[in-house]
Amino acid sequence: MKIKYADKNDWKDIKEIYLKSFPKSERKPFFVIKHSMKKGKTKILIATEDNCLQGFVMIIPYHDMVMVDYLATSSKIRSRGVGSKIIQEICRQFCNKKIVLLIERLEDSAENRKQRIMRRKFYFKNGFTSSGIFINGYSGNMEVLNWGSKVSVQEYVDLQQYALGKLMFKLSGIELVV
Repeated sequence: MKIKYADKNDWKDIKEIYLKSFPKSERKPFFVIKHSMKKGKTKILIATEDNCLQGFVMIIPYHDMVMVDYLATSSKIRSRGVGSKIIQEICRQFCNKKIVLLIERLEDSAENRKQRIMRRKFYFKNGFTSSGIFINGYSGNMEVLNWGSKVSVQEYVDLQQYALGKLMFKLSGIELVV
């Protein structure tokens, strides 16, 4: 398996996996992602085997942090270690930075509770821990995980404001629960 930075030839396959992997409420419009990548704010790494896209990760580097915005693998090969290899590559490339990501909060009433538990186990198995920061927002209730040093509330707010832009951050309805 090869892991490399994506280019414009990979857009179609990335978009296909992206749309299948994330609920509409958690997705940014794809043109926003493409624009952010063209401006250099977002970077996308892809995992390929035999010239076939296996998965990708979208990251946003900011000062001494890196936000994992989206990580997904093709449904055809899920649970075969591709996601772990991708996240381990991010941790290797950015070993001197705090790596931050959001997952859906574990809630007893969630329809996808089992999936949420498995996702949390996946990240913990790959060295992530809870930051103790939780978010209520339009896209749902989320938990902030980190790898490396623990991210503070202010660092997380700064990272989100950079990632979304100050106006979109205000419009996002993000409410921090610590």
